[in-house]
Amino acid sequence: MSPQLIGAALAVAAVPAIAYRLGRTHAAWQDVRSSRRSFRRDRRTAWSHTARLAVGAVLVLLSLTVAAFDLAR
Repeated sequence: MSPQLIGAALAVAAVPAIAYRLGRTHAAWQDVRSSRRSFRRDRRTAWSHTARLAVGAVLVLLSLTVAAFDLAR
């Protein structure tokens, strides 16, 4: 085989591989950016659920305290 033919074959194989890696690198940065945004959104959702749960627990404890006070009289 001639060196030119080997060089051409390597170039034919290398160009798609390099293009694929560059594309995956770009996609990975997009994935990082979107996961950061979704993490913020999910964190806000989790805190809102936690706040609702805490308010519900306080209301239940308050109502039980009022009921116990009423029964004690």
